[in-house]
Amino acid sequence: MKAPEAKEPARSRVSVLRSKNAGPYYLTLDVVFREQRDFDKTVRTLRPEDIAREYGVEAGSVTPISDLPALRAIKVSLLRRFPAGHPGCSDCYGMNQEEPLARLLFQLLEAKE
Repeated sequence: MKAPEAKEPARSRVSVLRSKNAGPYYLTLDVVFREQRDFDKTVRTLRPEDIAREYGVEAGSVTPISDLPALRAIKVSLLRRFPAGHPGCSDCYGMNQEEPLARLLFQLLEAKE
């Protein structure tokens, strides 16, 4: 009898997950998936409202999600609370802001269909 295959952890199913500046007013989040099935599931189920909730911002602050099927990638931007370089800005470069999206994606990828 063959042992059941272990489910691959969600974090290993994403090859790129990053945040970066998109000018002084927006933060952009990029995700690239290793497998087409994960890309397809995310495009079907992820909504800007979900991202807004995770980041604690108004839904209108999140742009529509752009999908790039040839790359198995999605991109979304959100309005920053403070412009880059503003005294209230905690991350001028927009780096290391992907954690809320990572939590959301990993829940989505691990959920049963």
